[in-house]
Amino acid sequence: MKTDATSSLCGDFMLAVYLDNRGRVPGYGTGLGFGLSGAMLMELALDGFLHTVDGYLVAADGAQPQDRALGEVLVRIRSSRKPRTASEWVRTLSIGAHRRLSAAMIAEGVLVRTPRRLPLATGLARRYDVLDGERREAAVRSLGSAADSSERSVALAALAGVCGAVWGGRERGGSEAMLRSMGPACAQILTAVATCVWLGALSSWP
Repeated sequence: MKTDATSSLCGDFMLAVYLDNRGRVPGYGTGLGFGLSGAMLMELALDGFLHTVDGYLVAADGAQPQDRALGEVLVRIRSSRKPRTASEWVRTLSIGAHRRLSAAMIAEGVLVRTPRRLPLATGLARRYDVLDGERREAAVRSLGSAADSSERSVALAALAGVCGAVWGGRERGGSEAMLRSMGPACAQILTAVATCVWLGALSSWP
């Protein structure tokens, strides 16, 4: 069980994919928000907090993750009045996902919010400074290392791939195939993220 956002899959996604090396949110796609919500759901699934029933994501009874952001997500799923599919949760949780996770990482001393946002000519906006450079470098190495076949590393690479963020060293298709073999919940979440990203890109076409 992971105990803090900095050692979690969603923390790694935030550091290695959602933020660039200057702590800014890259402008290469709306898929990052979906990827971040997918990473939180994937983390819960890998740790046994989520499973699937008749195509819906269902929270396991009793246990609660120690990670605050993940705990809040699990509470929302448990308190939902009706069951929802992975796609519905990916879309719902993508709203404000980076704010919830960044708040936890700021509290842990991994990130610090910059006092102002500066629009740049490249379309990027400065949002955070990464205080824990070693943690970010480890996440980036994990993302790009074909030799790292741990569940979280595979999940990180697969989510990054379907969000349009690609690094050398790991085959995108291989990571996605490995992740889908980890169980129906992981497969449904990855498919949901890929679908949401595709629909988001389609709706943005002129």
